[in-house]
Amino acid sequence: MKLIFGFLIVLCSFTLSAQPGIDTLKTKVLQPVDMQADFRYLRRLLEETHPGLYRYTSKPIMQAKLDSIAATLTNPLPFYEFYKTIEALIADIRCAHTHSLPTKNWQKLFVSHWKTLPFFLFPVQNHSYVLFNGTTDQRIKPGFDLLRINGQSMDSIRQVFYRHHWADGYNQTSKQAAFQGQLFALFYYWFIDQPDTFRLTFRSLTGDSIQVDVPAQTFSGSMSAYKKNPVNTQMLAWYGKNQSKHPWRLSFLKDTTQTAYLRIDSFGGKGANSSETAAARFRTFMDESLAKIEKKKARHLIIDLRSNPGGWDIQGVELFTYLMKSDSAVRYYAQQHTVTDRSEFLKFSDLSADDLKNVKNELIPEKDGTFTVKEDDNSRELKLQYPKPNRFKGQVYMLMNGRSGSTTSEFLAVAHANRIGTFVGEESGGAYEGGNGGSFVHLELPHSRIYVGTPLVYYNNAVGKPTQTGRGTMPDYDVPISIDTILNHTDNQLEFIKKLIRDSMGDL
Repeated sequence: MKLIFGFLIVLCSFTLSAQPGIDTLKTKVLQPVDMQADFRYLRRLLEETHPGLYRYTSKPIMQAKLDSIAATLTNPLPFYEFYKTIEALIADIRCAHTHSLPTKNWQKLFVSHWKTLPFFLFPVQNHSYVLFNGTTDQRIKPGFDLLRINGQSMDSIRQVFYRHHWADGYNQTSKQAAFQGQLFALFYYWFIDQPDTFRLTFRSLTGDSIQVDVPAQTFSGSMSAYKKNPVNTQMLAWYGKNQSKHPWRLSFLKDTTQTAYLRIDSFGGKGANSSETAAARFRTFMDESLAKIEKKKARHLIIDLRSNPGGWDIQGVELFTYLMKSDSAVRYYAQQHTVTDRSEFLKFSDLSADDLKNVKNELIPEKDGTFTVKEDDNSRELKLQYPKPNRFKGQVYMLMNGRSGSTTSEFLAVAHANRIGTFVGEESGGAYEGGNGGSFVHLELPHSRIYVGTPLVYYNNAVGKPTQTGRGTMPDYDVPISIDTILNHTDNQLEFIKKLIRDSMGDL
């Protein structure tokens, strides 16, 4: 199973309640001996277990970087300064599945202790627009463009964010897309400043400049204000109405003939607790969907994978086999491998006791000291993939964006390499050639208690050599989302595909 690290707290969870507390990390000072011990521990974790440590940075350069960081830890540092150092290193690995957090219980602290920016922001083409106002000030409305925070330009703030954010390779859209809502507020708090008051400059919907001073507040306070401030009423009503309990949904477009629309929010599914059950549940859904598509005689299929963060690898593989154009079997993954079969850090992984006992039987030793994951019944996604008998043979259109990551990114890359259909939207999250994931280690550094998560398996997608190393799947039609689309509850990317279909049918 491959899981993306999910950060965004569901906006409609309005039941949060907590008494404000004090962030003790702000006054915590770490001594050199403790920081050095923590860094040695982290370095050993990375060197012993991280399969992609040298994926984008050569070993000599990465080792020199590690040596350089170790040499700087000679004076006491405030906790957050040390955390910045650790997170900058994590970002330099260029792996979307590697992260560090100030503390294991960060969610509780975010809700009740950390006082952050009280706005839910939405990133669009290097702008940060207000979607929800978490203050009592009714002058700031959805669609206002945030220009400056406490005198600092948003461009300079984003550069700091990008320096500390974990992403695959050199992907562009995933970094920008990440700073939606709570993650923007958290990164500002962690890596820039923790002010009691924010002086904010906005550009209004009419182009006017508006400056306001607002107090920092806990996330629970902002959530409460989202409900109370009338400027949010329309957006909240629309957002709540459009939440579905079903992650996989098939419908047929009324305004575009012979066209089915398949929305996949994530590759998961309630009750899926193993690769086998995940595959079975997804096959059931797809078989039912393909039968409905056949009955409706739909010739066009739109698959919406925007903001799908990933999930079970096998479900991405299954979706691919329902769309294959080739009559012959093809590979989905070229290879998966790991760098250890015995590290003591494996005890902190999500591998079960039985898995740990069986590790050596699942890995093939290579001459370079790494291990290739065996192609057997326990890793069906590594085998040759055959097209389903009831596969869809019409025209396929993929909708994607920078939050289409992990398993979703892999599916899009393999589908693109096999010319499954037409790709519309923005560069996908992840890297075209593959990322790292599979199973994960999570642990706290002994002294600072910084919480670290790293993957154990290196993925090579069966896509050949990418045109641009470390970039996501590129769309055939680059159609960025616009803020007008968000504010007016329309969908310019979907409408673009509808026009492509109508034009291909001569229905203008």
